[in-house]
Amino acid sequence: MKIKALDRNWNVNDITYSERRKIYQMNVKAFWKGEVDPDEYYKVLEKVAEISGLKEKDFEKLSMTEVDQLLQAVLTNYLGLEKNEDGD
Repeated sequence: MKIKALDRNWNVNDITYSERRKIYQMNVKAFWKGEVDPDEYYKVLEKVAEISGLKEKDFEKLSMTEVDQLLQAVLTNYLGLEKNEDGD
């Protein structure tokens, strides 16, 4: 599957139902009670990196902030939370 992030397209693995449920559960824990738990949030991003199939070479020229942005874009897509082109 292709994900658009950081002004380019990235090829990432498709996600299975069980993988999607797992990262959804992890994501809920990261934002429990409306507060961000940074440790849980980064566990979610690491799991997304693992599932996505992105390799270390994909991240080599990115800043850590850009890595987080890319993984967040993949997470958003995997969970079906991406914004529509018309803004809805």
